[in-house]
Amino acid sequence: MPALRYFRPLPGALLTLLLLHAAPPNALRSFDRALLLEEQGETSANVSIGDFNSDGFPDLVLAKGRHWPLQNRVLLNDGKGHFTAHNLGDTPDRTYTAAVADLNGDGHLDIVVSNDHPDRKLVYFGDGKGNFSIAGTYGDPKWSTRNITLADLNGDGRPDIIVANRGNPPTEPVASFVCFNDGKGAFPSCKPLPGTESATSIIAADFDRDGAVDLFVPHRDGGRSEILWNDGKGNFQPTAFGPSKSNARTAAAGDLNGDGLPDIVVGDVREGSTVYLNTGHRTFSRPAHIGGKDQRPYSLAIADMNRDGKPDIVLGNADFPGSVFFNDGAGKTFREIRWNDGKGAVYGMAIGDLDGDGWPDIAAARSDAPNAIWFNTPVKSRP
Repeated sequence: MPALRYFRPLPGALLTLLLLHAAPPNALRSFDRALLLEEQGETSANVSIGDFNSDGFPDLVLAKGRHWPLQNRVLLNDGKGHFTAHNLGDTPDRTYTAAVADLNGDGHLDIVVSNDHPDRKLVYFGDGKGNFSIAGTYGDPKWSTRNITLADLNGDGRPDIIVANRGNPPTEPVASFVCFNDGKGAFPSCKPLPGTESATSIIAADFDRDGAVDLFVPHRDGGRSEILWNDGKGNFQPTAFGPSKSNARTAAAGDLNGDGLPDIVVGDVREGSTVYLNTGHRTFSRPAHIGGKDQRPYSLAIADMNRDGKPDIVLGNADFPGSVFFNDGAGKTFREIRWNDGKGAVYGMAIGDLDGDGWPDIAAARSDAPNAIWFNTPVKSRP
């Protein structure tokens, strides 16, 4: 088989033909079939997947509002990619993330929403039937919170909340925080993450494979990004990462080259998207660019989109079609295809099999365009 090459962005039809000539069976997929989840575009910011009503089918929760209050929405799936929607709560708020996990150990999925100031940051408990009720709050309503991440940072078996707060450095740096789970799904104790100044997302992964979940904090506003090394008890030691000036809105972590170490993909709204391979001993390779620098990455995900056992990279842009970068397994060579119509800004994504055909689909939360799902289908043969 000929060696795989990376292609710069090309018109959709021409790109598909080029990919068909060199691709082995099932190596590439198409994302041309879309389902709009709403009739109009609003200021949505993120989407998460989970089985909320215990029927075995993946459901969705849409985080909506950002700076302007809107109702968050729960969408229950019939298993074939058809959804019934209802509001998550009773009042609109300025939500960036609706993160999903079992917070209190009752076997039902719960939801944590990250709200910008002045709204309270809320925790919802699920009943396992698709219904949710407010169980409490966390943090400070005054925080300029963007996205959150859930991960067990102190080894007690319960997910904690990692809060990305945006600042205005150097004059107004703002710390991000960790809020610890008390074991019952309440979060009475929060502490600042060292060295943080402005972040819109924080990525959790065990980057040094010591059994403790570390944090990658992309700098959003012109400073340097950091990796925070965890001692296993939720205490962190920061080290600088990447260029001295970063405008990274998004990032993702995953093992792109099969060496057992999580690698990092960073989406910088000025420099485009770059891959850093984890070389062990808390070191990373020099960055390798993927996609064009004219793209404005707003969201990233890592998932095996063609079921070849090699994790791929999914990129969502602002006002430009997104890309799926199919990985050859070394984390250095990718084939790119486009997905979505380029309308609005893809603020967040979730990957999962939403129509029951065994292939992972892309759910996209967009601002100024309707939220939608792009289904994973075979690449059509030439006539």
